[in-house]
Amino acid sequence: MTMTRRTLTHSALATAALVGTGTTAKTTDTDVIVIGAGAAGLAATDAVMRAGHSVVCIEAMDRIGGRVFTDTTTFGVPYDLGAHWLHHIALNPFVDIGKSHGFTMYKQPDDMQAYYKGKPLNPTDTIALETEHARMFKALFDSAQAGNDRVATYIRQPQTEWTLTSEAMIGSLSMARDLENVSDLDWYIAEEGEDWFCKQGFGTLVAHHWADVPVTLNTTVTSIDADRDTVTVQTSGGPIRAKAMILTVSQGVLASGTLDIRPKMDSALVSAISDITLGSYNHIALQFSHGTIDTPADTWVGYHLTERHNGSPKGGAVLTNSGGTGLCYFEIGGGFGHWLESQGEQAMIDFALSEMSDVFGHDIKNGFIKGHASRWGYEPTVLGSYSGTIPGKANTRSALRTPIANRIFLAGEATSIGEQGTVSGAHKEGLRAAATVSALLA
Repeated sequence: MTMTRRTLTHSALATAALVGTGTTAKTTDTDVIVIGAGAAGLAATDAVMRAGHSVVCIEAMDRIGGRVFTDTTTFGVPYDLGAHWLHHIALNPFVDIGKSHGFTMYKQPDDMQAYYKGKPLNPTDTIALETEHARMFKALFDSAQAGNDRVATYIRQPQTEWTLTSEAMIGSLSMARDLENVSDLDWYIAEEGEDWFCKQGFGTLVAHHWADVPVTLNTTVTSIDADRDTVTVQTSGGPIRAKAMILTVSQGVLASGTLDIRPKMDSALVSAISDITLGSYNHIALQFSHGTIDTPADTWVGYHLTERHNGSPKGGAVLTNSGGTGLCYFEIGGGFGHWLESQGEQAMIDFALSEMSDVFGHDIKNGFIKGHASRWGYEPTVLGSYSGTIPGKANTRSALRTPIANRIFLAGEATSIGEQGTVSGAHKEGLRAAATVSALLA
């Protein structure tokens, strides 16, 4: 059954940007400040430099990449803590980027394996799951296509034995939120298509591609002031003054109010910041010895869910044998995922191992090596996973692009319309903001 998951030339001024030091001796003057070195910030910084303007990019973390980051030390193999799927390859530039750098890029297998009571689904149950998933999917599609923007809970009725499983696939494992917080229109406008993987890790690809972009790391921002004819940013390394700024912090950070931004934002922008929130979605990575779980590489496995917890389907799904390494990504999201994340990393690992043991047999524990879990909701520079609008507010994404004082421009996956929640969407939004700022400075 088919169920898919949804050498740079720098100007003299640009290369003068501090790389990785997190310190400045005095006020730095530049054409453009970019805050955040995730996919949007890196793309914007590169594009601004290519347009001939000086730029300083600052990042609070000790690395670049933001929510796309590959760890190679924990398991000794590539482990994407954040973005792993390269979504909708017809729109996504990163497969070609990866190939151009010599990375191994390959298509995600089409079919999902589903399990019921510890065994692969029999033909009757397979048809039942496919039928229920198709019904719920069509209900969402028809409603949104008719122009509705409402709470997606109506697709639960009438309920069958497979409603909860399909609900998780559509809601918590796709939108990073439960149906109570899913806008059917926001779900509808997200583009879907063929997904790919990068064997060396999506984060490795992004970090390699932007390795020559100058970034000042370990630098936090306390205030942004565009009240006058410049933008002044107060940072832990000292003040920076520029003609314009591109702000690429996560929607979670933006909504937290920790950034003191002046002048007062437009009311439409204030509303958009409230209406577009970050959901909860994490990887619980479990490493097994080769052959422990008998599935082909990169097989997406779902299983029968029967309970709710914290308003959410209790459980997840798992990408097995990632890249043929024996590493499995147990995926958890929505209200239950948020609760489990709050219990700490070990609780997340224990739950995932227990669920996988029920699906594949308790003997898999003999092949278990170790685990790790991402906890993006507790990462202070992110505060969540990826964005979704609250029901009834799907059209507010365009308002999130509203400039502040015509000098501060927001960009990131949350400002994308159609590729929200993706690295590709963030990348393109960084380019959009860079084009706007370059035109302003021309």
